[in-house]
Amino acid sequence: MLKSILKYSVLILAIFLWLQAYFPAIYMSTKLFPDDYRFGDLYRLSYLPEFKQKAENCHENSKPLNSDTSNVHLYIIGDSFSEEARVNKTDFNTGKYTYIHWAKDAYIQLDSTKRNILILESVERSAKEHLSKDVDNFRCEKPVGKVEEPHLTFRQKVIRGWDNVSPVIFPPGTEERLEHTLFNYDIFLWFRELKAKMTLVFFDRIEPKVILSPDKQHLFYMEEADSTHGRSAFFPVTDALIDTFVTHANNSKEKYLKAGFDEVYLSIIPNKVSVQSPDLGKYNHLIERIQSNPALSVPVIDTYEIFRKSPEKYYLKSDTHWNCAGRNVWLSIINKQIIGEGKK
Repeated sequence: MLKSILKYSVLILAIFLWLQAYFPAIYMSTKLFPDDYRFGDLYRLSYLPEFKQKAENCHENSKPLNSDTSNVHLYIIGDSFSEEARVNKTDFNTGKYTYIHWAKDAYIQLDSTKRNILILESVERSAKEHLSKDVDNFRCEKPVGKVEEPHLTFRQKVIRGWDNVSPVIFPPGTEERLEHTLFNYDIFLWFRELKAKMTLVFFDRIEPKVILSPDKQHLFYMEEADSTHGRSAFFPVTDALIDTFVTHANNSKEKYLKAGFDEVYLSIIPNKVSVQSPDLGKYNHLIERIQSNPALSVPVIDTYEIFRKSPEKYYLKSDTHWNCAGRNVWLSIINKQIIGEGKK
């Protein structure tokens, strides 16, 4: 009897662990497992103990906003810097706030009686791909009527069905989530830290997805710091490419103004390495070259000039993202200089 109970208990546990690894919603909703980003994404990659820092909750000590700006509706197309865990409606003096990630698109209905503001936010390492074409994430007209399904052969139906099912059965990140479920508790982190530290001390090697500054005081994401990577701050960018990015930014602005937005802004958040170690390679000055381009007609939310004056102040030690101070600089520009203009 005891043997059967033990056997089925192990079986149930194994099934549960496998399910939560397959389905991210289960992994995130159960809250039975430690958050694998709780000490920062760079620590999560490197496990170097000197870069272990508890993630900040910037909403804990934030002051409530009491300005009467209910006439403002704010829309953001952005990335992880402006996702809900870091920025949400409570951070803005607006009557309505809508966010969408660059990887998604959505239909929206603008209220013509309100002041509709759109911000295109991108971290520097992703700006080139986001501005390599006209932005089209928000569609300002809803589809009318039902779109008829074209006639499909049996083989086409089978292929389409498998395409729809396969991401559910085999979603990306399954193996990684299973690994972090089993080995992400603090007791296992100690062993991982020991291994990472010994590898650095004895072999001068670290996880290839991260790069240490020469003085070993800063840790950077490889994509930002490796000059051979296309997203790097040190990968060459021609003037012709800058002109292309500016053209697409201008086209996007004009398109969304015609669609009903009152204002469109561009916000490129600097890479951590661009601020803290711009001499790690030959910096391409992507942000400055876009923002200072005489052809750019899109107003910018410039945090680069502020961040570079105090390199140590605005980024988390263990993460690629900004800390609360950096986040608050960005929010202040939006709330005071942009949204606040509506009250004058």
